[in-house]
Amino acid sequence: MRNLFDYHFTLRPGTKVYVPTEHGREIGATIKKRVEGLWKGPRNYFHLRNGGHVAAARLHKDQPWIASMDLKRFFEQISRSRVQRSLLRIGMAHADAYEMACDSVVDKAPPNREFSIPFGFVQSPILASLALAHSALGTELDRIRRSGLRVSVYVDDITISGDDNASLVESMAALDHAARTSNFELSDQKTQGPASEVTSFNIRFGSGRMEIIEDRMAEFEAAIRYGSEWVIGGVLGYVGAVNEGQADALTGLLGANQKGSPA
Repeated sequence: MRNLFDYHFTLRPGTKVYVPTEHGREIGATIKKRVEGLWKGPRNYFHLRNGGHVAAARLHKDQPWIASMDLKRFFEQISRSRVQRSLLRIGMAHADAYEMACDSVVDKAPPNREFSIPFGFVQSPILASLALAHSALGTELDRIRRSGLRVSVYVDDITISGDDNASLVESMAALDHAARTSNFELSDQKTQGPASEVTSFNIRFGSGRMEIIEDRMAEFEAAIRYGSEWVIGGVLGYVGAVNEGQADALTGLLGANQKGSPA
């Protein structure tokens, strides 16, 4: 028995998070390190970079036309055999590739034995990225980037931007075809644009604008009013990285709270 995870919980409908055991974390860290030694992920895969989704949004901030797409059930499409093939392509020995693939997937609906990458494992993001990069969809994303459009990937979120609407419409059609060829599927419900701005990660951005949406700001205001010093510092740091004006407004709220506090 591999003893890879302790338990799982539902993050949202259709998405389970698997909490690895100490043994599973050690294996995951070893796999991640070995993959990183053989393969450098594309720089526009922002979940593999410092800055994460904020840096991904900033890439597109000043572009006049933006489109955003979401891969439906992304990790579920990364099967054990797909992981193994990707590891072989970067030079992993056959036996090692098979063993690592087995240590990186779970049967999410036992006893069906339909193994795929789970949310929660240490190695999941880099293995999913590796499989995506080696797919027809990954190849098309790279082609579009090299054509001059801006392209970002953040796990299952894909954003492209450029100077004209027509190029984005053409690229979106090409990405949809490549996704189907790769046995991935883009979510019609979450597709946005082409438009002057889109909303992803609770951030609205495009055409020179980048700001946190109202509902999320309301949550941050509550954190400023009632959170600990550590929470307040984290909120102000994050909001400031997105929009300094919004951070200043929260700082002003913090000052007003302190003035209203009893002596």
